[in-house]
Amino acid sequence: MVVSAVDQPVDFYALVGQGIKKPGRYMGCELGVVPRNWNSASVRWALTYPEIYEVGSSNLGHVILYSILNAVPGQLCDRAYLPAADLIDRLRKRKQPLFAVESRLPLLAFDILGFSLSYELGVTNILEMLDLSQVPIRASNRGDLPLNDPASIPLVFAGGPTATSNPEPYALFFDFIALGDGEELLPEIGLVVAQAKAKGWRRSQLLRDLAQVPGVYIPSLYGPGADGVSLQPLYSELPRRVLRRVATPIPHYATGLVPYVETVHDRLTVEIRRGCTRGCRFCQPGMLTRPARDVEPEAVIEAVEAGIKQTGYSDFSLLSLSCSDYLALPAVGVELRNRLIDQNISLQLPSQRVDRFDHNIAHILGGARRSGLTFAPEAGTQRLRDIVNKGLTDDDLLKGIRIAMQNGYRKIKLYFMIGLPGETDSDVLGIAKTCAMLQQSCRDLGRLNLNVTVSNFTPKPHTPFQWHSVSSDEFRRRQKLLRLAFKHLRGLKVNFTDVRLSAMEDFVGRGDRRLAPVIEAAWRAGAGMDSWFEALDRAYTAWTSAIADAGLNGKYRELEVGSWSAVNALDQEDLEAFCRQPLPWDHIDTGVDKTWLLEDLRRALTATIVPDCSFEGCSSCGVCGSEFGHNVVVSPPEVPRQVPRQAPLNSRICRLRIQFTKTGPMALLSHLDLIRTLERILRRSGLPISFTGGFHPLPRIQIALALPLGVEAGGEWMDLEFTESLAPAQLKERLRPLLPEGLSLLSVLEVPISGPSLSQQVRASVWSFDLTLKSGMTINWSIAIATLLAADKLIWHDTDKKGRSRQRDCRPALRRLDILSNPEGPRLRLRLEAKVDGMGRSLRPSQIQHWLEEQLRTPLVIHALCRDRLELA
Repeated sequence: MVVSAVDQPVDFYALVGQGIKKPGRYMGCELGVVPRNWNSASVRWALTYPEIYEVGSSNLGHVILYSILNAVPGQLCDRAYLPAADLIDRLRKRKQPLFAVESRLPLLAFDILGFSLSYELGVTNILEMLDLSQVPIRASNRGDLPLNDPASIPLVFAGGPTATSNPEPYALFFDFIALGDGEELLPEIGLVVAQAKAKGWRRSQLLRDLAQVPGVYIPSLYGPGADGVSLQPLYSELPRRVLRRVATPIPHYATGLVPYVETVHDRLTVEIRRGCTRGCRFCQPGMLTRPARDVEPEAVIEAVEAGIKQTGYSDFSLLSLSCSDYLALPAVGVELRNRLIDQNISLQLPSQRVDRFDHNIAHILGGARRSGLTFAPEAGTQRLRDIVNKGLTDDDLLKGIRIAMQNGYRKIKLYFMIGLPGETDSDVLGIAKTCAMLQQSCRDLGRLNLNVTVSNFTPKPHTPFQWHSVSSDEFRRRQKLLRLAFKHLRGLKVNFTDVRLSAMEDFVGRGDRRLAPVIEAAWRAGAGMDSWFEALDRAYTAWTSAIADAGLNGKYRELEVGSWSAVNALDQEDLEAFCRQPLPWDHIDTGVDKTWLLEDLRRALTATIVPDCSFEGCSSCGVCGSEFGHNVVVSPPEVPRQVPRQAPLNSRICRLRIQFTKTGPMALLSHLDLIRTLERILRRSGLPISFTGGFHPLPRIQIALALPLGVEAGGEWMDLEFTESLAPAQLKERLRPLLPEGLSLLSVLEVPISGPSLSQQVRASVWSFDLTLKSGMTINWSIAIATLLAADKLIWHDTDKKGRSRQRDCRPALRRLDILSNPEGPRLRLRLEAKVDGMGRSLRPSQIQHWLEEQLRTPLVIHALCRDRLELA
């Protein structure tokens, strides 16, 4: 392939060096990454997640699609994430493009950039990433060069639930939208792009061809119809409605990558069921992911067992929109607990159906580290739960909570919503009454502490409530009402979703192409990371000013029927006539008939429950058939006999002392991330590591002295303790193949198990580092170093943990300070030898830098910092 200037990797360590917090986010060498020849691929993908690394790298869909694309012959896939503010600022100041984490190539060097759009306000993060990548924001500005031209701009697409439900507010920013599941769709797209590149097709030719692939929506090939709302194809060969793709879950791909930094979901995640047919009328995922598809129990068990062994994770999660509807869950969970009983492994589940929670599920949750339980009653009264088709009674809720408490749970999280269609003040107050009832009815089992989250209902496309109106003023009034009711309750922690966030989500979520300039203006005004609390004030100001400038204040949509009372006031014919009007997302074929949504809205008006079609009769929603498939429900196997819980082995038979190096990418790991990495390496090794006791047992690992972030080390020490005798050579043999680049073993020796701790043995640290003048001038360093060494006192000023000023004389800790380079050159290399006291305090190179700056009265820059070794007693 042709190699251009953008095919050169960025200078990673110069870019992600001093001044960047958590540089480990950008390493791109996670466990599971395979070295690749990026110039050998016919199509290069970059899956870009528009959130910081800790969020994006733990997203299961992101990892699965990455793994699948890298398994396609001739195609390679890299990843990119939204940088944190410090790296964004540095990229802009240095005019450096955003890069992919593995190849470190600029994103401009890829053929396809794919963004996951999982919530409405994430689009501003996408615009930020496009701008950082130096890719034009609007699809219309990306030119029409041949795809094999080195100057051709990458194809930009979006996928994910928000992009699938209503792509129109974001349509002008993307070349195409991938609708629905991507496991089969993305490889098909890659093959079409590879053929187009080989033929030298232009971008416009490729897009016409891609439009024939089911599940691919090309916004530029569709325009407004005569009604001004619906979207119509501009060419006769294009489908009038674009099909959502459906794929079968593949648990095997869950073990793709293991980050070295702590992530939001820092565990192995295995999907057990895709799709939900419960039919909650407010729930968009429940409508967009039909039919329900169970994974075979044996496939789940094999994926978890293999994944735990390959990754070293101490926790795993079984994932589904409704885990409790996976009828094999009790059997699978108990079998996994039995098989992993001696490995100190914990199971976590997302929000569950409380009416299916039983003693078997309570047994399989947690492990040595029991996590909390989450249930979602959604509404505070039976009447409102029937309107929204929740299918849950107060008796169900109380029974599930009591089972949880009987199994040792005392803290439970509950999710509620306010603003649901048909809600009255009595329903709002019912939330507080429900919490009080649960606490009162469970007093015989102990004190029940509740963590309550109250969110604001926002109507979503492709749901029976898609025509509903909501009011920010009404949300605020109801929140105030509920806060007053909660004041009288104890043992509650209550969180309310910010009304401003809900207003922005609703404004964008049911919009059309008129919103593209609003979104762009909001981003340019500072909107970004809009769902993060600390950015909300700035984001709301940016959004409201952009909306006002566009003249879209107030009710700009004419397709909202109004409040629940307004719906009730309409006769059947008027309601049907209103709901049959075109909507901006009608050209997206999710499988659920719009007529059925109207019928379900009518059922909501009479609080009529629709049963779950996975377990009872068909509800005739329109999904099941040749295009989308049918519900696949696995019959529950027999639940195995439960093996009693076992505490992890904590006997201390053998202690081995290891000297190791920490260089290259591993220097970018913090001390806590290093400990976490070592724990997983030990789990993967199968060595008989000893665990601590208590509520949260951990492997017995002690590092001699924490190393500052970004500093390389040539001779660190750690102690490991084992429950069996272990020869040093055996440890080396087992660990060396598992160590990542940058961690290596120098020596291993056995020490007495009852001897002093490693931290008490440290006597001195030896450092080497470079200093330069910020001004670039040269001086004779010898005089400055000699003056420093001749000082009777070296006073260091800092603050204690409470912020109080303190000072201490560090001169007794300075053993040696040697010049290793030409003292008259612009760059000085020094070696520092410093004593370490019993509390681990010592001298750091940054302190030497500070005292020399005071003496020379000019700023200095420290480079090439390395702790060469730690000396033990």
